[in-house]
Amino acid sequence: MIEYKLYPNDNLYQRIKNLLRLIILRKGPASKARIDSNRWIYKHAKNIKGLVLSVGSGDDSDGMGNRYRSYFESSSNYTTSEYDNRYDVDLILDVRNMKNIQDESYDSVFCSGVLEHVDDFQQAMIEITRVLKPNGILLLGLPFNQKPHMEPFDFWRFTRHGIEYLLKSDYFDIHINEINSKETNYPSSYWTKAIKK
Repeated sequence: MIEYKLYPNDNLYQRIKNLLRLIILRKGPASKARIDSNRWIYKHAKNIKGLVLSVGSGDDSDGMGNRYRSYFESSSNYTTSEYDNRYDVDLILDVRNMKNIQDESYDSVFCSGVLEHVDDFQQAMIEITRVLKPNGILLLGLPFNQKPHMEPFDFWRFTRHGIEYLLKSDYFDIHINEINSKETNYPSSYWTKAIKK
């Protein structure tokens, strides 16, 4: 069994700082779905090598006092991106048209809770696939049973079958995992790892 580190690669000072930030920003403990999602992400991210593009990074927070950047322990570079300059990110880009990124530039794309906010999520997937190298790894988090958020820009929810359909022509070795909440009998979201053909 893989042990999940709440604060991978952080020194004691950083752990205390992250914990205080978590206490200030969050009221109460993280949800079961958040904890399970972060465990899944860490398990699949920690051995990814090469260049990683995080799409729709926001402040890169994992909601538990850490940054997703630290989950990608083996990567040589982790690039954050967002559609506007509200956050301190490496790239400003529109996921539907990432013209400032060359074809097949990244070894991995990390996309968490983004596509439900994109009006043309299919075009976004075309662009994500375009910038990913052959045999590159896609880590994709999509909601299924979540309340609306970031309204009015919350357009979509995804089923397991919809995710398979979305990925099957450009990806292989597709693994879709349910993230369950204790509140319902349905998955709150899906996390997917897929390899580009």
